[in-house]
Formats: sequence, C-alpha cells, structure tokens
Amino acid sequence: MAGTEGKGAAAPSKLDLDVAAGFVGFALFVASSVGFFVVAPRLLAHVVDAFPLRLCGSLGMMAAFGVICLAAHAIARGRCVALLAMAAVGVAALAGMLLLPGVSALAALVLAAVAGAGLAALATLWFTVVCAQQHRIVLLFVSMAVGVGAAGCLAMLFLVDHAARFALATAWAASWACLLALVRKRPDKALPPVIGNRESDKRSKILWTSTIMLSVNSFEFGILLGTAPSESEVVACLVAAALAAALLSLDFSRRRLVTERSLSPLVPPVTVVAFLLLYLFGEAATWVSLCLLAVLFAVYSTFGLAAMAEHARISRLSLPRTFGKARFLDYVGLSLGLACGFAIAQLAAASEMDAVRATAVVAIAYGFVASYCHKARFPDTSMEEGGHSALPEAKGLWKKRCRAVSEECGLSERQYEVLVLVAQGRNAKYIEQALTISLSTAQTHIRNIYRKTGVHSRQELLDLIEDTKLYGEE
Repeated sequence: MAGTEGKGAAAPSKLDLDVAAGFVGFALFVASSVGFFVVAPRLLAHVVDAFPLRLCGSLGMMAAFGVICLAAHAIARGRCVALLAMAAVGVAALAGMLLLPGVSALAALVLAAVAGAGLAALATLWFTVVCAQQHRIVLLFVSMAVGVGAAGCLAMLFLVDHAARFALATAWAASWACLLALVRKRPDKALPPVIGNRESDKRSKILWTSTIMLSVNSFEFGILLGTAPSESEVVACLVAAALAAALLSLDFSRRRLVTERSLSPLVPPVTVVAFLLLYLFGEAATWVSLCLLAVLFAVYSTFGLAAMAEHARISRLSLPRTFGKARFLDYVGLSLGLACGFAIAQLAAASEMDAVRATAVVAIAYGFVASYCHKARFPDTSMEEGGHSALPEAKGLWKKRCRAVSEECGLSERQYEVLVLVAQGRNAKYIEQALTISLSTAQTHIRNIYRKTGVHSRQELLDLIEDTKLYGEE
C-alpha cells in the first residue's frame, strides 16, 4: 500500500494494529450475536421458552434497524453517540437478563428486546469498520471473523451455566469496548461519514433481488433455530458453520476460487434438498439437512456483508441508512423464519407427515425465489472490452473499478477524477479543460497516479483496472 511504503518492517504499522483490533472486536461481536440467539435461550430455559425470547430479540433488532435507517443522517452528524449509547444499554440489558437472580419471564422478554436493539446499534458501527478495511481483505476479514465467532459460540455451549452466562456478557462488552477504542483512536475508521439520505438514495444501485436473498437467508436461520432443539444438533451446526467459514478464509487468502456467482447455481437445489430431508428420512438425514442450512447461512452471510460493504463504500452511500434498510428486511425474514420453524417443530411433534408437507412447501417457495433472484443478480452479459461499452451499467461498473483502484492505491479525490479520465483515453490537454486546472497540474496528477499504482503506461493502467474485480465478478 502507498501509505506504508518505505517505512520498513521493524514494527507493525498503526494500520495493522487497527485491523487486528477491529478483527478481534468484530469476531467477538459475531460470537455474541450468534450466542444471543443460540446460547442465551438455553441458559434461560427455566425462566421462559426459547421461541418468545428469540422472537422478542429479533423484533427488537428489527425495530432498531428501522429507526437507524430513518435517522441515519442525524446519527452520523451526531458522531454516532446515540449508537454507542444504545449499544451500551444493550450490554447492560443482556447482563441483567443473564446475571441478575430471579428474573421473571416478562422481564426476560423485555430485556431481550432491549438487548436486541443494542445489538443492532453495535452491528451498524461494526459495519462501518468493515467498510473501512482495505478493498482486497474485506472478504478475508469477514469470513475469518464469522469462523472465529462461530467457534467462540460453540465454546460457550460447553461451559457450565454460570461460566457461559459470564462469557456471553463479557464477549458482548469486550466487543463494545474494542469499538469504543477504535472510535477514540481512529474515528475515521469507526465512524461513518455524514452523507445526506436523498443523495445516498440517488446513488444506490442495490438490487431488490439481493435484499430478498439476504432476507431469505435470515429466514433459513430462523427455521434452523426453531428446528434444532437438541444440544448435539446445535453443536453440529456450529461446527459446520465454523468449518465453512474457515475454508472460505483459506480460499480468499489464496486464489479465491469460490465466489457467490460460482456458488449461486448450486445453492437453490442444495437448499431445497436440505428442506426436503429435514423430516423425511429420520434423525441422520435431519442432522445432514441442518448442517447444510448452517453452512449456507455462514457462507451467504459472509458474501452478503462483504457485498454490502463494497457497494456502500465505492458508491459513497450513507452507511447507517444502507445497512439499516437491508438489515431491517433481514430481521423481518428472521422473525418469519422463527415463527415458521416453531410451527414446523410443533407439527413434527404431532405428525411427521405434516412436518414433511410443511417443509416441502417452504422448499418449493424457496426454489422459485432463488431461481428468480439468481437470474436478476447475475445476467449473462459480457463485460466491456477495455472499459468502453455502450451499456450504462458497464460504464458504471468500470467507474467503480476505478474507485476501487483509487482506494487501494491511496489516490486523492482529484487524482481519482483524473484516473477516470485517463482510463477513458483522455490526454492531459483534455483533463486541463475538463477539470479547470493547469496543464502542468494535470501532467503532475498523471505522473503521481502512475507512481502510486506502480504502472508505466496507459495500457498497464487499463490492465490494472480491468484486473480489479469487484464483488460478484468472476
């Protein structure tokens, strides 16, 4: 990176320490958020049933994300003090729910909703940290955190009751503390920029199909929570999710052979088979289907978060608004999935055949939705040759690649504007007139762009831009 050239390798850079601190805090956030839905209901089973507790938590998160989306501009302008305070209240609510003796069922449900709202605020701030990571490490950063978080949640399941309560509350509090440290030390990497909602919405190109797929993914997670009642099934699901995330991390750190585009044709049939196997062939098939659903949830959560971060960063969107809008719909899906999973589990207790019919209906509906979304998200259109195409979406994609190169190589905003014009084949004289700068300034910008990107000609620069693949590209 341009910002670390010539500084030597005697000591870790501040950026490396920021990445390490961000990774630890984000992994703890993943562990505590999964533990909130998996571990906490088991610890409070003697007080309240798992279904209403999970539902209250998901509804609290859904409501909080809706508020964050609507008040995004005010939240960012206020330096996110409201989000930090809401996250702190969530930590206190979770600690009260888990650690206070004699908590009643009603109090547990109220505290779960408050804790869910705090978790939503914490998630929004951690999304800002993910967006601040270098372009090439976002997928690795997210997949490793998901793997470590799933492993951490798995470890909590093997702790004795009091230790598990303390561990879950401590993980959540430590994640908040890591975020607070980042806000204090490097607010540019932990706080979102202030972007007007109208301007953000005009630039947003997020397809509704992507949002639908992520919401369906959360719906699957809800069904998974409702239909994996035994301890051994939950352990198997967490192990499968952790292994899937670890394999993704290994792939991203090497050749990156696995992409959402390459997996997308396989996901609908695999998911349909998983739903059909849920109650059709006995306990062994149920284990396999639950593990498949857990793997799919881990994989698509990783891809979905990385895609949203890249799109929001490159398109200069309002981070709280973009994330809040998408996650609000995700938790609508999760709430519906919890209700559906609970209903299927009740049907299975009364009649296995009724449960088979219900999962078959879910599988068929999912197959139609996934098939439609795949075609809309990955149309069979060829990319432009050298970045010059008559298609508006191709031009926009080329410009986003230029933005990714600019961020990766540490170019200034003016140098990015010059980069776009140079990539279009414009010379220094044209750039002088287009940007209203002197000819010598335009030439200086071009030389600095070549130096920072490490190229020596326009063709090498075009090759660099062409080789910079965005999320979802082969």
